[in-house]
Amino acid sequence: MKLAARFDGAPGPALRMLTGVFGVVWLVNALFQGVAWLAVASARANFLHALAKPASKVPGWIRPLLLAELHGVKALGPQLVAGCMVVIAVLLGVALLTRRKVALAARAGIAYSAICWVFLNGFGFPYSGGQTDPGVFVAYAIAFLFVLSVAPALEGRGEDAPEVGNGLWHAARISFGLLWLFDAALKWLPAFLLHFSSQITSVIPGQPQWVALWLGFVAEIVHAIGPVPVAVLVGLSETAIAAALLSDRWLRIAVPFALLYSLAVWCTAEAFGGPYSAAGTGVRGNVLGNVLIYLIPLLFLWVGGARARSAQA
Repeated sequence: MKLAARFDGAPGPALRMLTGVFGVVWLVNALFQGVAWLAVASARANFLHALAKPASKVPGWIRPLLLAELHGVKALGPQLVAGCMVVIAVLLGVALLTRRKVALAARAGIAYSAICWVFLNGFGFPYSGGQTDPGVFVAYAIAFLFVLSVAPALEGRGEDAPEVGNGLWHAARISFGLLWLFDAALKWLPAFLLHFSSQITSVIPGQPQWVALWLGFVAEIVHAIGPVPVAVLVGLSETAIAAALLSDRWLRIAVPFALLYSLAVWCTAEAFGGPYSAAGTGVRGNVLGNVLIYLIPLLFLWVGGARARSAQA
C-alpha cells in the first residue's frame, strides 16, 4: 500500500504539534548543554571531553580532522564555542515552536546536524562490539528534511508548494529508509548476532536501581528465549522497516510497528537514555536516548500518512 503525502493547505493540528515537539527537543538539548557546558564548575572540562571523546574512537585517517577541530576550539575559547552551540539550539527550538522562518531553520538545522554528526558523534564510530547506531544527528538531519518539506504549509504559504514539498518529503523518507537499512545491515553481523545479551547487560552498570532491576529482568527473558533468536528477530524487524520506507509500501503497518519497536529499544538496549549525568545526558544531542529522535521522523510519516488517507477519502 502506497501513501503519498501532500501538504497544500493550512497545516493540521497534528503537524503543528509535532513541529512544536521537535522544537521542545531542541530546547531540552539547549538546557542540557547549557548546564553541562556553561553553568557547572566543571563546564569547560565537560565540553572539551564531549569533543575529545569522538576523536578517541574514530579511525586514524579521520582523527586529524577531529583533533584539529579540538585545537581550534581551545584557541577560540571553549566557553565561547559552547555558548554559540547553546544559542543555535535555542534558536532552532524557538523557530520550530513559533513556526516562524521554518524553512530557514530547517536548512540551518540540516547543516548544523551534519557538523555535529562529525564533531560530536565522530561519524558514528566505532562500529564494533555490536554497535549499530551511526549517531543521533543523522536522524536529526532527516527530521529537519521532513520539516523543510512541509515548511510552506507551516508558514501559511500554500502556493507552488505541493510539488517541491512532496519531492523533499520522499527524499526524507528514502533517507530515513537508508538509515534503517544501515542499522539493519549491522544487525546481521556476528558481533551483534552472537553477542546480543551484552547489548542489554552492558548498559546496566551505573544505572539507577529501578533501571538496573528492569534490565536484569529483560536479560533473563532474552536468555530464556535464546539470545540468537531474539537477535535474528531484531534484525528482521529493522530490515522490514527499512524495506517499507524505501519502497513506500505498507507504511500504514510499518510506521506504527517502527514506533513501538523504537520504544522497545529505548526501554531496553538504551536503558531509558541513562545513566543520567550533567556531563553525559543529552550533551551530544540525544536528549534521553538516541532512539527517541528516531520517533520524530516516524511521527512525521504517521501524520503525513493520516493526511494522505484523509485527502483520498
